[in-house]
Amino acid sequence: MKLTHRFLVAALVAMAVSAVVGLTVYQTQSSPTRPLDQIMPEGALLYIEAKDFSGLMKDWNASPEKSQWLKSDDYRVFSNSRLFLRLSKASDEFAVAAGVPPNMKFLNDAAGKESALAIYNIGELEFLYVSRINNSAFLQSPLWQTRSKFQPRMAGGKSFYTRKDEQSGREVAFAVADDYLILGTREDLVAGALEHLTGNKTHTLKQDGWYTKALAAAPSAAGDLRMAMHLEQIAVTPHFRTYWVQQNITEMQSYESAVSDLYREGTNYREERVILPGKVRDEDNSLGASAQTVTGLLNMVPRDYGFYRAAQTDAKSSLAVVEQKIIAPHFGAAPVEKLAPQVQLGGGQTGSNSDMETRIDVEPASRTVTENARVGLQKQFDAAGPQTMLVVQSTRKNSDGVLLGNPSVVVIAAQRDWDLAAVQKAIQDVVAPGLTAARMGVQWREVKDAGGYFELDGLSALQVAARGKLLFFANDAGALSVVLQGKSSVVSPPVSYAAGFSHARERQNFYDLTGLVDRGSGSPDNEPQFFSRNIASFSRSFARVESEEVIARQTKDKIQQTVTYHWTQ
Repeated sequence: MKLTHRFLVAALVAMAVSAVVGLTVYQTQSSPTRPLDQIMPEGALLYIEAKDFSGLMKDWNASPEKSQWLKSDDYRVFSNSRLFLRLSKASDEFAVAAGVPPNMKFLNDAAGKESALAIYNIGELEFLYVSRINNSAFLQSPLWQTRSKFQPRMAGGKSFYTRKDEQSGREVAFAVADDYLILGTREDLVAGALEHLTGNKTHTLKQDGWYTKALAAAPSAAGDLRMAMHLEQIAVTPHFRTYWVQQNITEMQSYESAVSDLYREGTNYREERVILPGKVRDEDNSLGASAQTVTGLLNMVPRDYGFYRAAQTDAKSSLAVVEQKIIAPHFGAAPVEKLAPQVQLGGGQTGSNSDMETRIDVEPASRTVTENARVGLQKQFDAAGPQTMLVVQSTRKNSDGVLLGNPSVVVIAAQRDWDLAAVQKAIQDVVAPGLTAARMGVQWREVKDAGGYFELDGLSALQVAARGKLLFFANDAGALSVVLQGKSSVVSPPVSYAAGFSHARERQNFYDLTGLVDRGSGSPDNEPQFFSRNIASFSRSFARVESEEVIARQTKDKIQQTVTYHWTQ
């Protein structure tokens, strides 16, 4: 499931864009007399609505996260990025057209309570903002005071003002009517909103087919912040393809729309997402059974986890994860062709200092995993028919106090019982070429703890256990014992995907690891390599986020996700 975190990040980015370009403004005292989505003209690609955006702004401005973010390495790098420079240019153009800079004072003057922002063109940053405000307070703002530099217009029997910078082509229009502030980057959008306000026009965002359908699937009670997206149109824009960091454009293009509601509940932030596919899939009879199996695996997740993920799988995908995490650990999803480099000395060669560890008194291990060995293990997976998989990982300091270990456990639930003896034999065939020439250290010994499991008798940390249709792989006996003692049971309602990350537990080890990477890079200008320092600085900016959990439920016509962020006090 690659949609994890995506919509909250998109909401924050959209609001950040609004702040930089002067696109967001909010404040009011009473409830709106007309729903804001009935004021917005049709054709919006993205719509964000806040119950009290002025309150959100105040909380953000007073938060330690904002202060830490502005001082972070991550922000320093972002401020030099192409995206930031584009936004800065748009902000400067907005300032010239409006006659006032879109700084924090501008935002505070225009900040209201019930507020909404609709974006109609991502590349040109064409938007319309509507907010219920205190009129008397706004009449003292610099924007209102400079209205004499704008051209007066009329729409729906109400006055509005427009001005265009001929050099950049940037246009700014605004109106204050019936306790609403209406601000946009196109004259026709502001005029359309005034027409909707007086009820003279009917084609509003509320009547857009994609929006109506998405809203019908969303929770009845909107969150503190709601975002609706016309993904079918957004995902094909060149700017989305350029700046969408997840790089899963093809997957995103398969969805029609999405709605995300964020609820702030004390120390918990809960995000409810609904994603609608562009085409309703045929009924999958195995979907319900797989979801039940995923749900059952969740009870095996230990309390002291660093990261876990439970999802539907198949034979090929599950074997790839076992190879990557347990049998031959490596970064990335590409299959491992060799467990270690093969030493090849030709005629007359004397070797090099890299050969000092090469034994000359025993037959060398071949190092190469043969295709037949991997095929044997794949056959065992194919025979059992994996349906779902649980991955549990964490980090810990080794006994030397310096290096970090990465205990991992993989649990695979299949349609049929596993043949443990055949699986063990296949594993031996896979790992032996890279470890030994005489099959020493790759014999299985039985351990009676935690209901019983088997482990290799050499230096390679590899354990395996079977419980009927469940097969367990691990590289740490302690971690495996904890998972084995968890009970698999079905919880209602079933889920199709679940994941969790303990930021509080893993944060310091992550800092230590990335710090070693940076110090070992030897960069003369001390610029962080592999973005490691920048990622760590983002972690420090949001150090109060204790953990995050994602739960997804999927049917043939929609995906529902619940993302919960747990904060410390």
